[in-house]
Amino acid sequence: MKKSDIYWQTYINLEKEVIEMSKYIFITDEKIINRNGLEVVETCSTQLLTFSPHIADLLVRCCVQIEAISKELYFDLNGEKQRGDNTIKFDEDCLKLIDIKWETHNKRVLVVAPFFNLTKDENRVLRPLKEAHKRQGTYWEKAYQAVKHDRYACLCVGNVKALIQALAALYLLNVYYRRETWIIKYQDLGKQDYSLGSALFSVLKPVVNQLWEGNNPQKSESPFVVSYQDDVYKQIDDIRRKEFDNLNNYWRQQPELQEPAFLAQLQEAFKRGERVMQIWELAKYRLNKSIPPTLPFDVRKERLIKSEAWNCWINQQLKLICLFVFS
Repeated sequence: MKKSDIYWQTYINLEKEVIEMSKYIFITDEKIINRNGLEVVETCSTQLLTFSPHIADLLVRCCVQIEAISKELYFDLNGEKQRGDNTIKFDEDCLKLIDIKWETHNKRVLVVAPFFNLTKDENRVLRPLKEAHKRQGTYWEKAYQAVKHDRYACLCVGNVKALIQALAALYLLNVYYRRETWIIKYQDLGKQDYSLGSALFSVLKPVVNQLWEGNNPQKSESPFVVSYQDDVYKQIDDIRRKEFDNLNNYWRQQPELQEPAFLAQLQEAFKRGERVMQIWELAKYRLNKSIPPTLPFDVRKERLIKSEAWNCWINQQLKLICLFVFS
């Protein structure tokens, strides 16, 4: 058994208890009332502010796990303090190092449980580790410290809202500690289950932006990043380099490079400050010469489809590249 399995099992048990609790407390941030014969939806805060000794116990147990798993991540990240050092603080030491490593303050956790009726983004799209590296920097830690040190006077702050946010923080830390990885096809990224087995929460899908240029994973509000396997990316990069060389060779052979009218068109395109693709400027130049705007639309369309500019080598090769990269 992996160490991460122990923490995940404890999280799942806590999650089940929260789900059981929701059988008796309707978790919602809105209510429907009848006003003059009409159904009116109003904001409701009472359910999330519901408190009890049992909810306070769940909150404390959840935060104890946050302390434990954050310290394990701290040691895995080679934190300066050693295991057994009693001066280690789970927030100012551990969660701070975790945030430096992974920017956890920016990671979002979605409340996806169908039996929770949360409509406001502040309640269903959480950043549970924002400011968590500061002493009592989060709503849930303030509640935790309060009910832990003075249960009688502070019982009301150990409420449903604090519990959900603390559980979301524990869920996110477990996501990092489990270090899940997958090898899947590019087009299947959106089909992946990013709840990772949770019945309450999910993280966001990772962002992919021009991965084929450098194979550099992009950080986002998701804890996951995407990259090609090394051998796959080498194939993609080899194809890109070959196509780039072929394109340059094709470009140098074009007779229009000696025509003042075409060079003037290129210069004008650069002056506009837009991104200029020279090969498309060449295609436009040729089309304007071969398909006068005075011709009827159907004639111009037919000439365009049959033209060399439309069916040129580079246009066809770019189609092939796209098919390879995304298949």
